[in-house]
This record gives sequence, structure tokens and C-alpha cells, in this order.
Amino acid sequence: MNVKILDGGFGAQLSTHVNEKVDGDPLWTSKFLVTNPNAVYATHLDFLKAGADIIETNTYQASIPSLMKHLSISKEESIKLLHKAVHLAKTAVNDYTKEVINNNDVENKNPMIVASCGPYGASLHDGSEYNGAYGKITPRENIIQWHKSRIDAIINAGIDLLALETIPCYQEAEAIIEVLREYPNTKAWLSFSCEKNTQKIVDGSNFQELSTRCYKTLPGQIVAIGVNCIAPKDVTPLLKNINMGSGNDFIPLIAYPNSGEIYSPNEGWIKNESCAPLESFIPEWLEFGIRYLGGCCRMYAENIKSIRKAVNNFKKSKEQ
Repeated sequence: MNVKILDGGFGAQLSTHVNEKVDGDPLWTSKFLVTNPNAVYATHLDFLKAGADIIETNTYQASIPSLMKHLSISKEESIKLLHKAVHLAKTAVNDYTKEVINNNDVENKNPMIVASCGPYGASLHDGSEYNGAYGKITPRENIIQWHKSRIDAIINAGIDLLALETIPCYQEAEAIIEVLREYPNTKAWLSFSCEKNTQKIVDGSNFQELSTRCYKTLPGQIVAIGVNCIAPKDVTPLLKNINMGSGNDFIPLIAYPNSGEIYSPNEGWIKNESCAPLESFIPEWLEFGIRYLGGCCRMYAENIKSIRKAVNNFKKSKEQ
């Protein structure tokens, strides 16, 4: 069983390196590509040292239109900033691999770099990325061109994979599939924003039907489908049936939940004592077919260490 360990919440870990508020800026952590690139580099390195096989670029909120608007820079300068984000991740990987080259105890000696691509709705700053309402009113061509401009720049900078993540509506998922057809040599994973306690993405679409349809539309190009930024306890209902039953081709799954804490616009993240730790769910998730596993908001480098340990313990139990 080949399971890739992802990194965690970039903003959470970045906050350990800066003495200022990370949340609240229109560009989120992407602003630190300009204001504190050393902290961005250090955050990547933290996750690598924690055992991540895959790190994501600090580009979730860094679309070209958003960079131009909120930094008052040109399109060309915005493209260069996306290239810088990839370069910082590459530098961290290069430095890390040199450091561990002779350490036989290290499992992640060849880390991959994945380009983080958040949804169109995140650029609107009206909360619509949490319900996908824009899918009904935004022309598909607008969504396609918005994604394509960033993907063009990031692919040209040289990455291993695309992370098309937190997708909240079926219209955007279909637009993304159309975009990916233009890059047949680039692989990607597709991860959805889903409702809790249901089997739906946040716009009400059936998660299993939509995600498996997307996967089968581009076989071999989409490496996994799944969910991110949802409480660990809500992952199981979404993923448990995708690989059930005979006759179905195996579909690699991905999950990178948040900490399970509750977010309030007024109070920020609030501890949720009723949420079991992510590690307690890992054995059943691996049985479902999860092959990419990590963390999202409020998941630190220490959490990634715990995830890798839990995955290794599961593998050992299977060998006995």
C-alpha cells in the first residue's frame, strides 16, 4: 500500500514564524510571498522535516487577478510572484534532500511539489466559496479563464502535480475538467468542499456521483479524488462507499481534513472537544482506499508527524 503523506495547514504553521495575524488578509498567506518569503520557506521546511512526501505551494489564494488587485501590481509581476512561490518550495525541497541524503531512517527522501489552486469563489471575498452559489450565475468561460491563467504560470514554473482543492460546486468541477484537457501531461488531484453529516458537496450535489464522474472522465490524469477542510469525523460518510462493491475499478482517494475545530467569523477557531483526533480515523480511511493523506486548517507540522506514525502502524499491522 503506497500512501503519500501531505503537509498541513499552511497558515497554521506559518503563524509560528511570524509575529502578525495570518488570517483576514484578502490574499491570506500569499501576502507573505512579498512581506516575509523566509517564513514561507521555513514553513515548507517544517512540513518536510515532519515527514511530508508532498508539500503544496503557498498559492491557494494567489490568483493572478487577486494579486494584481490587492498588491497593485501588473499581470507580469503577478506571474513572477507565482513563480517565486514555486521557487521557495523547490528551495526548501532541495535543502531538505541534501540534509537527509545519508539518513536511512528518513522515509520522505524525494518529496514532491504540488501547486495549490483554490476555488474561484475564494477570490470573490463574499463567502461564496463556502456554498458554491457563484456556480449558478458565473459564466463557465469566466471560471475556465480564471483557473487557466494561474495554472499556466505555475506549470511553467515547474511543479509535479496540481491540487485543485476545496471545490464547492459542480459547475466549477466541470470547468476544471475542461481546463485539464488542455494540459494532458499534467496530473492533478481534485478535492471538494463538502457538507458535514451528509454525502453532498456544499452546493447540494451528490459528492460520490460528481467526484467519480470527474475521475473517470480523465483516467490517469486525475491521480485522486476526495475532500479537504472538513472535520475528520465527516470524512467517512463521504468516502466509504466509493470503492465498495465488486466490479468497480479502484479509485485512489485523498483526504486532508481540518482539526475539527469550529470556525466563527467573530471569534476565529474554537476548540471542539467532541471531535476525535484525526489519527483515530486513519485505519478505516486506508481501508476505504485513501492513498493521499494530510491536514488542512489548524493542522501543524506535529500533526503531520502523528499522521505518518499512524499510517506506518497500520501498515505494520497488515504485515503481521
